[in-house]
Amino acid sequence: MDKQQRLQEWMARITDFKSSGLTMSAWCQAHGRTIHQLKYWLRKMNEPSSSTSSPSKWVPLAIHSPSEEFISSSSSLTVRVGHVGIEVQAGFNPNLLREIVKALDLSC
Repeated sequence: MDKQQRLQEWMARITDFKSSGLTMSAWCQAHGRTIHQLKYWLRKMNEPSSSTSSPSKWVPLAIHSPSEEFISSSSSLTVRVGHVGIEVQAGFNPNLLREIVKALDLSC
């Protein structure tokens, strides 16, 4: 197995681990891996100089119960990135939104 194949395999394993909801110990036991291997690859995937194409970024997501205001104004959506909120209305320009999100990403 070459380096790129091993990297792809571990990227898939890390994704599986993070989505499993299991502890490191339980995931490793279920998949025949050691905690040391998992910790090594978790560190490797989070290194800024890692050779991965684009490491995942996990962001918190707050879900609120629908209010009357939200239900009555279903033609708009507010996207929050950090402390900044962007209101997106029906018929928005997706290219403009993409550029705004890129600008926010660069400034954070």
